[in-house]
Amino acid sequence: MISSRLDLSRQRQRCLLVSLSLTLLIISWSTLLFPAQTTLPIKQTILPYAKSLFSTVATQDDLSTQDVSHIARHVGTPTFEYACRIIQTHHTPAEEERPSLTSIHEPLLPEFQLLTKDNLTRITLPSLPVLTLHVPLSHQVVDTSILSFGISTKLTRLKYALPQLQHWLPHSNAQLHVSIPPDPSPSSSNTFQETELAFATASINLTLHISPLPFAKSYFSLIKTLYEARTPTTKWLVLIDDDTFIPSLPYLTHHLSTTYNAEKEVMVAALSDSLAQIAQLGMLPFGGGGIFLSVPLAASLIQPEIWDACLTLPNDQGDQVVNECLNAHSNIRPTFDRGLQQMDIKGDASGYFESGRRMLTVHHWRTWYDVDVTLASNVSKVCGFESVFQRWAFDDDFVLSNGFSVVEYTNGIDEGKVDLEKVEKTWEGEMWNFAHHMGPLREPLAKEEKRTARLVEASVLKGVGVRQVYIERMKSGENGERMAGDIDRVVELLWLF
Repeated sequence: MISSRLDLSRQRQRCLLVSLSLTLLIISWSTLLFPAQTTLPIKQTILPYAKSLFSTVATQDDLSTQDVSHIARHVGTPTFEYACRIIQTHHTPAEEERPSLTSIHEPLLPEFQLLTKDNLTRITLPSLPVLTLHVPLSHQVVDTSILSFGISTKLTRLKYALPQLQHWLPHSNAQLHVSIPPDPSPSSSNTFQETELAFATASINLTLHISPLPFAKSYFSLIKTLYEARTPTTKWLVLIDDDTFIPSLPYLTHHLSTTYNAEKEVMVAALSDSLAQIAQLGMLPFGGGGIFLSVPLAASLIQPEIWDACLTLPNDQGDQVVNECLNAHSNIRPTFDRGLQQMDIKGDASGYFESGRRMLTVHHWRTWYDVDVTLASNVSKVCGFESVFQRWAFDDDFVLSNGFSVVEYTNGIDEGKVDLEKVEKTWEGEMWNFAHHMGPLREPLAKEEKRTARLVEASVLKGVGVRQVYIERMKSGENGERMAGDIDRVVELLWLF
C-alpha cells in the first residue's frame, strides 16, 4: 500500500512537472513574440510565480492522504506532533572508515504537524524528497569460522538471549558453545531439546554442554571446551556473556584479522569503562565486553599442570579466574581494545549510544541500563550491519543516531554550541571515572536544550522497507511526570529496500 502510494505520488509529480515546464516555455516564448506592454504582467507576476511553483514541486513529494493509525499505540497524549521522512541508502566501500558524525546539508524533517490521536486514518502531510544516506558495506570476504564463542549461563537465560543473538550470529560459520548447570527437573530434557531446536531454526551453530562446576569455573572451563571443539580454521576462542551484543560480526572479524596476529599467544579483551570497577577488581579482562584468546595461548593454558592449578583458584567470577590464571602461569597480558565495550555504567546511557562511535561489542544493555539492542538492530535488514548506531547531523539541528534516537538541539549545533565530537555523559557517576575509556566527555545538556525522541518501533514492511518510529514522551513536571498540555512528538522514518 505504501509502495503503490509512493508510485502514484511520483507519477502525479512528474505530470505536474511536465505541465509546468510546458507552461513556462509558452510564457517565455510569448514574452519574445508580443509587445513589451502586453507581456509586462506576465514578466512581473506570472513568470516569477510559475518559477517558484516549479521549484517547490521539483523538491517535494506530495504523499497526499495517508493512514498513520499505527502510531496511535505509541502516543500517550490526545494530540501530538508528527513528521516523517523516507530514506534510501547508498552503500560505500567497506574499506572506507565510518566517521562518528556525517553532516548532511539539508533538513532531516519537514515541519511538524499537530495531529489528533483519534483521527489518523486520512491525514494530509507535507514531505521532503527521498533522503539518500551513505552507509558502509559490510566486509564481504571475511571468514567467521575463525571465531568460536563460549557462554556460561542458565537455560532460561539463554532463551532470552536468542533474539539478540539472531541479529549477529545466524548463517555464519562461527561456533557457539554454551555451558549450563544440570537441571534435575522432569521437564529439563524437553527444555533442552526445545532450545536446541530454536537455535537450529535460527541457523545458529549451537552446542550445549552440561557442567556441574560452579559458575566461575564453568566459565573458565569454556577455554578447554572451545579448544577441543576447534576446527582447522579456528583462530580465536571468545568468552562472552549472554547479554553481549555484537553490532557487526563481519566488522569484528575483519578488525581482529587486520589488527592482531592470532598465530602467536595473544589475549584481546575489554577493560572496564569505570575506574571504580578497575580499582575494585584490577586491570583484568572483563568478560562481558569479550575475552578473545588465540588458539596458541589456549593451548598453553590447558596443559594439565597449569589447568589443574587454575581450577583451584578461589575467585568467584569467571573473568577473574581467567585473569589470575594468566598472571600466575603466563607472561602474556591482555591487550585492551577500546572497541570492546564492557559498559559498566548505570542510568541513562544515551550519551554513548548517540556518540556515533563504532562499537565491536555492547554489554549490560538489559541490566545496568535499558537499551533494546534487538529493536535497534532491525534497521540492518535494509541498511546492513554497519548502519546500526551510525550518526548524521542535519541543517535543521536534528541528529539521527540510527536505531537509537532522533535529537533536536534547540540552541543549534553550529558555531561550537554543541561539541558533537565529545561524548555527552548522561549516565551516573563523576566524569573522571569514565574519561580513560569513553572520553573526551562533555557535561549533559539541560532538558530544554535537547529534545530526544527514542526508538519504540522498527517494523519490517514486506516489499517496502523498515519503518522506524521514534517518540519523545513529553513529561514537563519537575519530577518527570505528565502535566496538562504536554504533547508527545513522533518522528517516523521509512528506510526503503
